[in-house]
Amino acid sequence: MSVVKVFNKGYDPATGIGELLHTTSVRHAFGMIRRGVADPVELTLAGDDIVPTALELTRELSGAWVEGEGRRSVGFSFRAVHERDHWTCAYCGRSVSKTPPCSALLATVDHIMPVSRGGASSWTNLVSACRDCNGRKADRTPEEAEMPLRFAPYDPAVAYRVGGHVEVIPGIPEALAA
Repeated sequence: MSVVKVFNKGYDPATGIGELLHTTSVRHAFGMIRRGVADPVELTLAGDDIVPTALELTRELSGAWVEGEGRRSVGFSFRAVHERDHWTCAYCGRSVSKTPPCSALLATVDHIMPVSRGGASSWTNLVSACRDCNGRKADRTPEEAEMPLRFAPYDPAVAYRVGGHVEVIPGIPEALAA
C-alpha cells in the first residue's frame, strides 16, 4: 500500500516547499478528501486507479500558520525555525534539543528584535537559541548584548542555506526575496 504525504496549508507543489505534517494510507487520504479536510496536490497512476501521493490541508493546522500576504510560504512554527537553523543556537553554535542532556541546551526561539520593542514573530526575526543564550540576551538586540549572530535568519519560502550563505530560490520574484 502506498504512503501519502500530508502537508499543512501553504504547500507549494511546484517547489516542494511546505510543512510536512505526517504520512497516511491511501484509504485514509481518500477519506480526508471526501470530508473536505484536504485537497490532493499530487496524483499518480496505480494500476487502473488514480491515487493521491500528496495532500494539502484545506485549513491551517492549529499551532502553525502561513506567513506572507498573497503568496504561498513554508509552514511557519517555532519547530520550523529550529529545523531551518538545524537545531543550532544562533549565538553560541551549540546543538539544542527538546530533550537536552542539561537544561542549558534546551531549545528556545529568540526574537532578534525583542517583542517589547515591536519585533514580530517572523522568519527573519526569529532564531533558534539555547536557554542560556536566550536568557543572557534578554530583551536586548544582539548588538546591545554583544552577542553577534553566527548566521543570518532567512525565509525558507524564498531562500535556502548552502555552506553558510543564503541562496535565493530561482523563479521567486526579487521583491519577495527582499
